[in-house]
Amino acid sequence: MKRRALIISLVMSVLLLAAAVAAYSKDDRLTVTQNESSMEQTIERYLKTTHELFIDEKTGEKDDLFLELGFKGDDPMPPFRIVIDTQPLNKDKDNNKVIERGISIDLYTDVRVPKEKLPKALEVINDWNRQKYFSSVYVDTDGEVVFSWTLNVLEQGLATENVFDALARVQNNWQGLYPVLSPEKLVESK
Repeated sequence: MKRRALIISLVMSVLLLAAAVAAYSKDDRLTVTQNESSMEQTIERYLKTTHELFIDEKTGEKDDLFLELGFKGDDPMPPFRIVIDTQPLNKDKDNNKVIERGISIDLYTDVRVPKEKLPKALEVINDWNRQKYFSSVYVDTDGEVVFSWTLNVLEQGLATENVFDALARVQNNWQGLYPVLSPEKLVESK
């Protein structure tokens, strides 16, 4: 009888431990927030605990929190960084509450297009954008090549894993485009 009670107790302990681990690692569901930091904090917590990513919190204008992830790059690709930020996209016209929030995921490549190569680089980039429907790549005002991906969070929420998925996709897109724009062809590293 004692042995059976011990086995049941052991099984129950294992089940409780499994439930606790599942609850801890549970996908935090992103919901529309009214402030400029809580969604970033949820994303940060999820990416750190689930994917063990190193994230640097930064503060922008009006104490707006955004997240920055640095990546070493793979030879011959130079290091790059990804910035995650949210902003309100739509508000309820009756009570002015945010009802839709966008998550901006931008990959800054740290490579520049020289002015004399800009027309050819834009031709290659525009062709890339026509083939990749959900992300976009552009040359910013400083000549840096930037990838951008946007996720929308509506009332029903969004699984936080979608942010990690978007991170992986912008990295894959950069790895695919870099050989076409490589330093020998159309871009220069800083």
